[in-house]
Amino acid sequence: MPELLTQNNLMFLFAFTAGMVSIIQLLEYLVTKNIPWLWRIVRQLWRKIRRSIGKKGDDGYVQRHILNFSGHPVSSGQQQAIEKHMHWTSSSVVDVRLGNVPEDNNFAAAITKAIERAGLSREEWQTIPCVAVPAGYPAVWSVILAELHGRLGHFPDVVRLRPTQPGASEKYEVAEIMHLLQLRHESRGKR
Repeated sequence: MPELLTQNNLMFLFAFTAGMVSIIQLLEYLVTKNIPWLWRIVRQLWRKIRRSIGKKGDDGYVQRHILNFSGHPVSSGQQQAIEKHMHWTSSSVVDVRLGNVPEDNNFAAAITKAIERAGLSREEWQTIPCVAVPAGYPAVWSVILAELHGRLGHFPDVVRLRPTQPGASEKYEVAEIMHLLQLRHESRGKR
């Protein structure tokens, strides 16, 4: 009888250890292989929380986005200059990371997926005022502009950056905000 108890105890200990090792390996796999996936979920939840709290200005609930497609961070000075040009009291920067865009037939699909990762709902695309900081690669920017026009229902306003004077703390400053919708309406009369 004592041998049977010892065997049962050993079997239980073996099964328990194997189960714990399996759980640890599963957690390790989920964390190491899916960090971008987990990070994207955390980032989207954080954005939803920030948007639900929102910022109130003089005119009530105000939410405005600077859509950054440039691949470089928008500095606080650039953000303040954009807000000044747009006559906004506040804004939030939404970095749309394009990464390395493939030079093949899935060119537009890769950009569409990147824009999807911005985490904006259909209602937000159509109702929240936004301005875009363009990507430096013209082919990419063309697809982004077409995608934004489809989602917004109109052309977005676009930030034009220019190099600053030597010795300045920032390398690029906001030169102007180009109102593409206004340019489109003006050029329609030239048909």
